Order: sequence, then structure tokens, then C-alpha cells
Amino acid sequence: MDILNWLHIKKQQLIRTNLDSPQDLVVLGADVSFQKRGDKYQSYAMPSTDFALAIGVNPQFISTTDGANVTGVTVVTKSASVLIPANTVKVGDTVFIRTRGRKVGTNAISAQSIYINTLDLIGGLNVTLNAIPNTSLYSQISRTLVVKSATVTETISINTGGVDDDATTSNAVSNWNIDWTKDQYILFGFTNISAADATRTSYYEVTINKG
Repeated sequence: MDILNWLHIKKQQLIRTNLDSPQDLVVLGADVSFQKRGDKYQSYAMPSTDFALAIGVNPQFISTTDGANVTGVTVVTKSASVLIPANTVKVGDTVFIRTRGRKVGTNAISAQSIYINTLDLIGGLNVTLNAIPNTSLYSQISRTLVVKSATVTETISINTGGVDDDATTSNAVSNWNIDWTKDQYILFGFTNISAADATRTSYYEVTINKG
């Protein structure tokens, strides 16, 4: 980018420190001093998400906003969800998921679930399940998904229950066929045995650790 281009961008107030979209373009300069021209730099652009990946920034999806209230249902019902765009996750990456639920009422047990689906609705793969005793008002679970290949994403066996993976021992793993080249929704859901109880997602975080 020569000095005249730079002055034009500055004059038009096109220099910003925030993004409107992860696909906003970032302008970069490359040293091309081997070329015979007045300015030894050339400019090019790339999406901010690609730039972040190139310099080792891990994509994160975090929300501390309460999810929808799930009241008195015995089937898994969505409280919150997050979209992981296609091709965000690659073979060799890990996907760390942690979520906390809040319960109102102590009439009966409830359950907290994490699903992965190509649609923004409960279904697809149930990657963990956590029982919430009737006397407990909060529950927290985590999952670390290890993307071994295009068809194998590995977790500690779901039969181990809903404790944090880091505190779990198991004789088995669960292997899921998740196509990360497609949009995937991570869904946080609940069930309640008693119609007088209510549960909701209190927060979630999803981190894609690049391999």
C-alpha cells in the first residue's frame, strides 16, 4: 500500500478498531522490495477470522446470558445453542465445551444435556448427560472433543456421566461421526420430572483449540 492509498483510507475514516462481522477484511502489507517500484509494499486483504487463525488465535464462543427457561417437560428441551460455522474445526483440533445450568424448584430430579446437530434443534448426537438431584440448584458439565479424523471425534465415554472430563476415569471412549465441514450447532438442553421445577442455561463457553 503506497502512501497515497494510506492517506485516502485515513481521510475516509476507514480505520477501525472493532469489527462488524468476523468476515470483515483486514488489510495487510507485504514487503516486495525486490520489485522495481516506488513503494516496496503491496497490500492485500483477508477475512479477520482467517487472520486470527493464521496467528494462532483460537476461536471462542462464550455467552453469560441466561438461556430460555425450560419448565416441567420430560423430553429434552433446548435452553440455548451456539453455531460453529462450517470448517471452523479441522482434523487435529480439540473442541472444549463447558456449560452451567440453574434450577428453580426442588421437587424432583432434572437432567442437563449437550447435543451436537446440523440443525438448531435438539437431536443429532447427545454427547453428555448430567443428572441434577432435586436438592441441587446448579449443575456444571464439560466435554473435550478430540477430532481424530474426518469421521472420528472422540470423547470420554458418555456412560461415565456428567462430571468434568478432567476429573473422569473410564475404560472406554465414545467416537462420534461429526462432519465439521458443515455448520454444527452445540445445543444445551434440560428435562424436568416435576412440572413445578424450571431449568435454564446460565452460561456456556466453547473453545476451538487449533492443532
